[in-house]
Amino acid sequence: MQTPFTPSIARAQARRRPWRRMRAQLVAAAAVCALVAPTAACSAPRVEGRAESEQSVDVCETLLGEAAAASGHGDEAGAPKIARYMAFEDAAHRWLDVAIQCPARFAEGTLRSAQAQAAAHTLAGTVGASYEPLTVERLDDVDTLDIGGDALAKLALAEDRAGFATEVLAGRFADGVAEDATTARLVKDGDLLAMSDNHKETASRLMHLSDGAKDLRRKVYATQELTAHSGQAVDPATGLRANTVAILEIDCAREGLAAFDASAHIDYTAMSAQQRTQTRAALAQLSMLIATHAYTAFTLGYPRTDDVLFD
Repeated sequence: MQTPFTPSIARAQARRRPWRRMRAQLVAAAAVCALVAPTAACSAPRVEGRAESEQSVDVCETLLGEAAAASGHGDEAGAPKIARYMAFEDAAHRWLDVAIQCPARFAEGTLRSAQAQAAAHTLAGTVGASYEPLTVERLDDVDTLDIGGDALAKLALAEDRAGFATEVLAGRFADGVAEDATTARLVKDGDLLAMSDNHKETASRLMHLSDGAKDLRRKVYATQELTAHSGQAVDPATGLRANTVAILEIDCAREGLAAFDASAHIDYTAMSAQQRTQTRAALAQLSMLIATHAYTAFTLGYPRTDDVLFD
């Protein structure tokens, strides 16, 4: 679980279904901004001037404050629903920008973005909107991800484990065993097998990008807990009972974020402008991928409250 940011008062005031693949190709810093915040006042990556190290703390504090303020506007119970919906849409983009620009806050920015997307999704039906989440299912368009081979190998393990688990569930429930209606629908529509394929392909891509790191994937994992239930299980991380697929997706997101926090190495100050642009573009894809796992879990009924997701 992650520790959330609490902004200062001054700073605080300052797209189709979950399985769609979004081929976002980011070739410039402005493209990152255009992707993650088309409706927001996006803080674009800094131009050369003062050293990046002189700006990073202030920039991250600003981005964090603005993102937190947007989420706060969405949570205002007395505000018009349309205003709350638009605030959550804005917050989803702003938190993603936090994850990209501030690697030390990658986990929080990613989870907060998924939270905001789920909130916008919930409100969309009440205001007659058709919400499109910031969905990324695979990393086929990412050619380089310089966060360290160990981090990539651990991320690959998380994806591979989820891929195996969803394949097992798809096979087990193929004959209508699932009593849970949501899981049964995922099997019937072919979404569960598609999820499995996407997880496994992502794992392979991450290992390809790891430049020779030790492959931690085992391909086959224990299935006792998966096969002991008919659609719902107990999340080992929280003790909560929830949809089994939702637990698999949120656990994949948690494991990926933990791997990033523990092993990723990113120093924008040591990079050239081109390297920073490439790294930010890749982080946008990675953040949206992990946020997609969490968003999927939320739409399958997993709680998206802070007490469950954050320390």
